[in-house]
Amino acid sequence: MIFSIVNFTEASTVIIVNVGVILLLGFVFGKIAEKFRLPAITGYLIAGLILGPITHFLTIDETYSLNIVSDISLGFIAFQVGNELWFGKLKKTGKNIAIITIVQALTTTSVVFLSLLLFTNISVALILGAIAAATAPAPIMMLINKYKTKGELTDTIVPIVGLDDAVGVILFSVLLSLGVNLAGSNSSGIGVEIILEPLLEIGLSIVIGVLVGLISGLAIKTITNNVERREKNLDVIIITVFVSTGLALLLGGSSILTPMIAGMVVTNLINKDTYILENENIRFFIPTIMIAFFTIAGAELQFGVVFSAGLIGISYIIARSIGKIFGSYLGTSIVKSSPKVKKYL
Repeated sequence: MIFSIVNFTEASTVIIVNVGVILLLGFVFGKIAEKFRLPAITGYLIAGLILGPITHFLTIDETYSLNIVSDISLGFIAFQVGNELWFGKLKKTGKNIAIITIVQALTTTSVVFLSLLLFTNISVALILGAIAAATAPAPIMMLINKYKTKGELTDTIVPIVGLDDAVGVILFSVLLSLGVNLAGSNSSGIGVEIILEPLLEIGLSIVIGVLVGLISGLAIKTITNNVERREKNLDVIIITVFVSTGLALLLGGSSILTPMIAGMVVTNLINKDTYILENENIRFFIPTIMIAFFTIAGAELQFGVVFSAGLIGISYIIARSIGKIFGSYLGTSIVKSSPKVKKYL
């Protein structure tokens, strides 16, 4: 028992030191990147590369042990995405956003799948095509926070990066099962469970997110207008993110979709003044979260895997870029979006 406690203490100490080094180096390189008129995110990723593959300061096992930091960071980012999803806006644009999201995801998957068929078998092409549909909300929210963007483009892209997760879950689950089946690893995998599994994950995420969001929204509404209001508001946000993300990971929901749903419920329960305060609170500590998230992402990058992919890797990157750009343009053309959104989405 004593040895277990000692080992746990040593492991905790290593994690704390690693997180401290990650934040410090990420911050420094982020500032250096900005001096060269590059986004700070570039500096964070370079810092991660230095900590990981280049210097081996962090081993692969150590970076995996920091996944909890990445999960919580992504939870805060997803909550912020949900915080922007006010029903008043979505009533006008919801249908268009759904169409654009589905069209760009399916287009990207199709382009990647067809391109990779030239270099690999149908199973691998299907699985990589499914992965290609996913869009990371973190870089988008980082740019929105940094430049405090507002307008039609921002109102379009924020809900899309949120809804894209749900579409990605369904696509990945279906095509992964199909790909494994075609590879001959699972002869009985195609069936009702292929559809039910992603729907269950999404349904579970919605239920958890709504319940946690309702409790949090009602808790925020009870906070009176006094000097402690900002601090209490921040407490509720932190608790909401930890609980919604933790329950999602524990019960098999989406660790992105669940806190996003919670954030959406909260933002639709509170008034405008409280929303502004909540938004300020999130923006206050989100930069530190971004440093941790992207520096760890850089540290997890394994060049050996990237280089070994060869033509498949290069084709994937090019095809995914073409699919996302053309898919977004096609989707916005179908719903007759403004020229600005068509051009920049």
